[in-house]
Amino acid sequence: MTGASSYLMLCSLLAVAFVWAMPRNQGLNAVAVLTLISVSALSPASGLWLLCTTLITVSIIRNYQAKKYRGVVVSFYSVILVTLLFISREMNSFFWVGGAYFTLRHLHVMIDWWMGRLHTPTVGQYFQYSFFLPVLMAGPIHRLDNFQRQIRRQRITIPNLFNGAERALFGLAQAVIISGWGLRRLRNTSTQTIENWPLFIQRWIESSFDWLQMFFSFAGLTSLALGLSLMMGLKLEENFNRPWAAKNLIDFWSRWHMTLSNWCRDYVFYPMTAVTRLPIVGLLMAMLAMGLWHDNSAYYVLWAVWQSLGIYMTHVAVRLPNGLIPVQTRPFIGPLSVFLWLSLTKPMVLQFLDLFSS
Repeated sequence: MTGASSYLMLCSLLAVAFVWAMPRNQGLNAVAVLTLISVSALSPASGLWLLCTTLITVSIIRNYQAKKYRGVVVSFYSVILVTLLFISREMNSFFWVGGAYFTLRHLHVMIDWWMGRLHTPTVGQYFQYSFFLPVLMAGPIHRLDNFQRQIRRQRITIPNLFNGAERALFGLAQAVIISGWGLRRLRNTSTQTIENWPLFIQRWIESSFDWLQMFFSFAGLTSLALGLSLMMGLKLEENFNRPWAAKNLIDFWSRWHMTLSNWCRDYVFYPMTAVTRLPIVGLLMAMLAMGLWHDNSAYYVLWAVWQSLGIYMTHVAVRLPNGLIPVQTRPFIGPLSVFLWLSLTKPMVLQFLDLFSS
């Protein structure tokens, strides 16, 4: 865990104390205030960005109820939000906290409000949603309707406190012990061993460690966030569902970072497929959105192409006769093929970039 993650974790524990110490209808308001203070102290630019975008988003929703204006307003504001996200990544003089997460949350709310799928939230409700500290740094990208439903069902109980603490400690162990200590030491050892191996093989092994460390670190931090939320009596969306047990690449992306995958499916894949009548275009645009969510770079553009190719090939493969693969080997071949394809991402993409730059 980084220093910023540790700081936000401690602030989130303070938020849990606020929820338990204050009346139920005031606890989450106190958490929202604490979130703004905590984020602003760590990154003033992030705090200002989050505050301003939250105020603008809720103002639009509250003041532009006429349907004939919704499309123009949502389109214009969505472009501004995405542009700000890309610009922020190029401003290396500032430290940014959670920009990609709260940008996608704002976009979700704006688009669902435009489509008439969301009831208009009050200012207080939207501030509680936007300024919920546990999920700000590592997700999940929770939805407003589920968050409000969980608030109505909120149970601040001893069982939830202990169950949440257990989930949080398990996530902390994944991120710190397995990813931050165990896999890091193993990776350092392997780097020394393979330093004279062919460059492609070195990158392939590095990529394998990247995926393993990313899973235990990211899934661990998400479990930490979900555990802290449960300690406050709120059960938010899961982000991982045993992705390494996936039987193919399509199954993998329905299990890995599920809130991001579902966001890209709902707000990129479905609309692009509906407009173009070409699912392959929707797939490519969805994976491109997922890649650029991580970083603005040519690497992630090619990353999206590689993942799209794998998903398309999987669609073709699942239509082949089942008899081609022995029944006894399917439980092993599926997860193994997924990991091989994912771990090949880095060496293949870097190989293409090397060719383009030479």
